[in-house]
Amino acid sequence: MPDRANSVLIATLGSKAQIITLTLDLLKQQGDRPGEVVVVHTWRDRFETAQALALLQADLPLAYPQVVYRSRELCDESGPLRDVTAPQEVECAFRALYAEVRAAKLAERSVHMMIAGGRRTLTVFGMATAQLLFDENDYLWHLSSQPELEASGRLHAGPNEWARLIPIPVVLWGRLSPVFEQLSTVADPFEATEHLRQYRLREKWDAARTFVLGSLSGAEQRVVELLAREGLTDAEMAARLSIISMAASRLLVISGSTTSRSMSLSACASPRACEPNRMSRNGWKRNTMRSVRAGM
Repeated sequence: MPDRANSVLIATLGSKAQIITLTLDLLKQQGDRPGEVVVVHTWRDRFETAQALALLQADLPLAYPQVVYRSRELCDESGPLRDVTAPQEVECAFRALYAEVRAAKLAERSVHMMIAGGRRTLTVFGMATAQLLFDENDYLWHLSSQPELEASGRLHAGPNEWARLIPIPVVLWGRLSPVFEQLSTVADPFEATEHLRQYRLREKWDAARTFVLGSLSGAEQRVVELLAREGLTDAEMAARLSIISMAASRLLVISGSTTSRSMSLSACASPRACEPNRMSRNGWKRNTMRSVRAGM
């Protein structure tokens, strides 16, 4: 891992200041020295949080004098958050984490995010933020340490103590989407998520439309349209199209399988003869209805 003084460590904090200091120690061992540390936390006057912040304020200037340190207190319209459990508190925390990572990425900085501290809701939305905004130069971390070291609360490991950074794999939702560049203009994570959802919905609709228009005959298209729009049974579709029920079933099988296209509609001499196709026909019906209805 290269030495990147332009990187930033964004860490969630509950009551354990050692999570931040041990992370910095381990990153230093890997040759990566973040130029800034941002600690995200709830109400700073909570006793445990205040203690942790005081420890960091005293230790970081000595252990890492080159690192710019700042803390971000989670707040909403009514003031500092006492916890992150209610829906409005969770939304506030998500927006704060998203804002910090987005600012770093707009400044072309790589990001280390440590999500071992604080409430599990912070962990979850830290992961969601990483999926939306991270690229291949960013890292999401968890921390594991020797039980005795963790219990002691010591900020740095001794000679016979260990701590480890655990990399968390991140599926880069934003980077996989052509709308990624647009996300830099979206300041709200919920709006960014909706952008990606709408894009994927359009992808599904386009794929279903291409299949229906490019792969199916006119008769097959009429059957699929009735199935997708109205959810008709084989008998109902047959009555609507003035064909025999078995032919409607056969059209569905043919339109759902390229190998079936070579079969004649008269291949099944009786309903029992068509029995082997029932599973694929029903499964294809469900998949087609989900894909086509998604675009309506």
